[in-house]
Amino acid sequence: MQSLENKKIVRVKQNDITEVDDIIAVEKKIKVYVNNEEIVSLSASPCQIRELVVGFLMTEGILKGDWCPEKITIEENEKQINAIVELEGHVCLDGKTITSGCMAAVSFLDDVKESIRDNLKIKASALFNLFRHFQEKSILYRTTGCIHAAAIADENEILFIAEDVGRHNAVDKIIGWTLLNRVSFKGKIMLVSGRISSEMALKTAKWKIPLIVSRTAPTSLAIEFAEKAGLTLIGFLRGQRFNIYSHPERIVF
Repeated sequence: MQSLENKKIVRVKQNDITEVDDIIAVEKKIKVYVNNEEIVSLSASPCQIRELVVGFLMTEGILKGDWCPEKITIEENEKQINAIVELEGHVCLDGKTITSGCMAAVSFLDDVKESIRDNLKIKASALFNLFRHFQEKSILYRTTGCIHAAAIADENEILFIAEDVGRHNAVDKIIGWTLLNRVSFKGKIMLVSGRISSEMALKTAKWKIPLIVSRTAPTSLAIEFAEKAGLTLIGFLRGQRFNIYSHPERIVF
């Protein structure tokens, strides 16, 4: 599944008009079927599909019953990608409505009821190093300029990085990879390239990840939720500076 494609474009620079080849990010429809019934359609980059579906379904908690995440069937055709899940149970929407957000993101999340209790302490210098490596590894973002990236890390290194046209999708891929590989969320750090919305904070706190970091800004609702959920939220990490918006006690200077 190719995430990039070449396309001829016309580039205009002052009075200079040139036809050139450009690299474009591919976006595809991902339809998720449970027991042959379509439950949701996502717009996403056609890579790390299994991680995306697992992260989305597990975070939203809409499947009730036994299922094996490792055995999701992925089928691709010219128009779309189908992810087929066999479930011994049922789909539970609890009367909620599927809503579209940025890049067709959807959410069934309720407020997280329990505050995150994690003894993570990390030096500011370690955060700078992690985020530098994160940006170096965000190849699709640097190539196209329209891809969002997310990563899961511990205090020492990046464990996995995901990229997608939707920032919520990138976070779901991170969660899916972590679950599929049975990696503990304890003491981990979520790194993201785009702004931190309330939904991004919710997804992070759902799995008790104690720290989320971005190079851009959080929203007011994300900050309010992070304070309530015990989530350390950092924005505008650029060069050797950042802003701490909630629970600064996890950062060591």
